[in-house]
Order: sequence, then structure tokens, then C-alpha cells
Amino acid sequence: MNFGLGYSEIAVILIIALIIIGPKKLPELLRNIGKVMGQLRRASDDLRREVLFSDELKSVRNTINDALNPTDPPPVPPRLKVKSPAEALDPGDEAGAISSNPTPDSDPDAAPEKTE
Repeated sequence: MNFGLGYSEIAVILIIALIIIGPKKLPELLRNIGKVMGQLRRASDDLRREVLFSDELKSVRNTINDALNPTDPPPVPPRLKVKSPAEALDPGDEAGAISSNPTPDSDPDAAPEKTE
């Protein structure tokens, strides 16, 4: 993790720090910076592990993943054949039940056959 700095830039920064801070306190300062960086890294790893492997958040994460990447397409309802109101009513049925087998004569909208 060098924050986008090259080795020459890091060397220049260390030389300037050595001149300003001094050779006695520089190792102690670098050691303390290293400890703080290690503690921050461990804390971020613990937080990441808690988020990724928590049982409470696992169901939320699975729901989001299922919504973004569905494995099965949603079921499509079957198409129903819709009859016209004239075809649906059976003239022999007094209750007005839907006929399962309408006769062609019962359709009042049908054109009369031409006979010659």
C-alpha cells in the first residue's frame, strides 16, 4: 500500500523525515505508524468479515443477489381462451353457465349461410 508513490518518492520523504525528526526518534515514529496501520487494517478486516459472514445480514445479501441475478425466470401463467359473450352462454342452460361445447347455431352474430 504505497498510495501511488514510487520508490524514489518514498526515499525522498524518508530522507526529509530523517533530517527533520532526527535519527534517534525516526525509528520510534515509524514503528508507531506501523502499529497504527496494522490496527486499522485488522479493524477493517474484522468489519468486512462481520458484514460478509453475519447470519443477520446473510439473508439480506442473498435477497439482493437473487434480485440482481435470478436463477429461474418467473413463472408465466397459462393463456386462457376467451370466448365471446354469445359463445359463452348455453341457450339450454337456465342458470347461464358457461358452455363447454357451444353450437354454431347459438351465435347470433354469425352471418347466415348463403344457399343458391
